Amino acid sequence: MADPSPEGDRRRVDELDARLKAVRAAAPKPAAEGGGGSGMSHRQTAVAYRVLVDMIAGLLVGAFLGYWLDRWLGWAPWGLVTLLVLGFVAGANNAWRAIRVYSAGEDRERLP
Repeated sequence: MADPSPEGDRRRVDELDARLKAVRAAAPKPAAEGGGGSGMSHRQTAVAYRVLVDMIAGLLVGAFLGYWLDRWLGWAPWGLVTLLVLGFVAGANNAWRAIRVYSAGEDRERLP
């Protein structure tokens, strides 16, 4: 056994503490992000909300216009169905454009 005295234990603890401090000083510090630890940046969250709003708005506008055309022209239910599908396509297209713009910005930031 190596040095069972309290002085030996204290010396080993001090050596371990010094090594730990040296390793902590050499390790890179993590970047401080204000995301609350979720791993998502504010920009990612904004793009996700925009995609959600684009999809919902496309569906709602398509449904409203389709219903209005059905009542006005008597096309029930074809106006509603057609414009609901077109609203979905328009919302998906807008969401896809927002995602492409975000991806292009991320690629430019990552390139040296």
